[in-house]
Amino acid sequence: MSILQELTPKTEYFEDFLHDASNYRGYGNAVYFPADYRELARIVKELYEEGTKFTISGARTGLTGGCVPEGGVVISTEKMSHIIEFDSEARTVSCEPGVLLYDLQKFLREKGFFFPSDPTETFCTVGGVVSNNSSGARSFRYGAARNYVKTLFITLSNGDFFKLKRGECTERNGFFTFRVQGKTFNLRAPRLKTPGTKNAAGYFCRPGSDLVDLFTGSEGTLGIISRVKLEVLPLPEKLISCVVFFRRLSEALGFAALLRNTPKDEGVRAIEFFDENALNFLKNDFPNTPEGNAAAVWFEVETNYDNFDADLLRWSDRITEGGAELEEVWYPADEAGIEEIKKFRHAISARVNEYIAKHGLRKLGTDTAVPPQHFDDYYRWAVSLVEEAGLNYVAYGHFGDCHLHLNMLPKDDDEYAKGKAIYFELCKRAVELEGTVSAEHGIGKLKKEYLKLMYGPQGVEEMKRVKRYLDSKNLLNAGNLFDL
Repeated sequence: MSILQELTPKTEYFEDFLHDASNYRGYGNAVYFPADYRELARIVKELYEEGTKFTISGARTGLTGGCVPEGGVVISTEKMSHIIEFDSEARTVSCEPGVLLYDLQKFLREKGFFFPSDPTETFCTVGGVVSNNSSGARSFRYGAARNYVKTLFITLSNGDFFKLKRGECTERNGFFTFRVQGKTFNLRAPRLKTPGTKNAAGYFCRPGSDLVDLFTGSEGTLGIISRVKLEVLPLPEKLISCVVFFRRLSEALGFAALLRNTPKDEGVRAIEFFDENALNFLKNDFPNTPEGNAAAVWFEVETNYDNFDADLLRWSDRITEGGAELEEVWYPADEAGIEEIKKFRHAISARVNEYIAKHGLRKLGTDTAVPPQHFDDYYRWAVSLVEEAGLNYVAYGHFGDCHLHLNMLPKDDDEYAKGKAIYFELCKRAVELEGTVSAEHGIGKLKKEYLKLMYGPQGVEEMKRVKRYLDSKNLLNAGNLFDL
């Protein structure tokens, strides 16, 4: 019996698979739920032979429409949700793609470890994190997910699958050479100029880079991740976690810059910013937020029992020198308090998504990052454009990486159109400053025009060539990144 007949497709809840957190909506026929990589490969093989498009879906927490089908069927990784192996000596964990990041972090925390990639949405899947090279608050210290991917188990668009271990296949003389089920692949590496900033836009490839890095962050367009081995790190002994409120924007930006320029051995791992509008947006959820502030900066520092008191005193002095009042600083004394601050950081994204869904519009939030020397000017210019247009907005982001989430909040279609035009200008300027149009959320189906803006026609064509080589029928996650 055909696997597609054996696994009767689900249609009763299919509407849930036709949108993501951006409120982007698609269309399709049905959804399949493979139980493991073998069933996944069989499903894919039959769909390939039929010429049916298939889109991979995890938790659908993305913000660019990447998991939303435009025809064909959906393959959900929901049932592929097992943590397979943990090795404390090697500091690795192996799991299936449908494992929720929240569950993985809980599992690791109980063993004294953590996975450094820290997206705001903790109920995303591990497969989604790797496919999109996700990052989050801790990326200032640890970088994005790509840095911690050791081994990928990949299913290609024709159903063939293989194990790809870091270090076994690197770019040589312009090619990646590897074998899949007896067949030799000679994949010409894409020639791309990638920015030096944090970046999740398009394929990653540099001279001598690893094939693992090309698949990581490719948004499911080159292959399906059916299992992954990740590097993990020991939990720090102690954390200093503070939200500092500032009366003046210049003081908040200055304090963020001070944090960015702190020597690495001082342990700063997260630098997050909230403008006045973001603070007001959260008042109902956090009524103890001090009044009359222009911005706030949340930061975390890793330390240990021996140095904790001295580190806390040093940071208290720096906060005061930065212009803030210590009486208004949120400083939790225990783990529960630190988790409450994380809720504060995560709440702003959730509230913005709720606003967008309520108004029936698509998300209009920037994901740009620019080099540090340009960041403050870029931030002020970006905000001024939105204010001059008379649009409501909230601004926040990972200011350790000079990474801005400026979310415009249009009330209707006319304001949305006005915001879209501004969004284009913001992306264009980020590219001119040698930054990126997407630092962590990827391109998906919503930001393809900005990928062209960033890499130009030739750069996008380089990516298309790789896609055609590995997915000649263009069935796998078709419509992500570019149109063939």
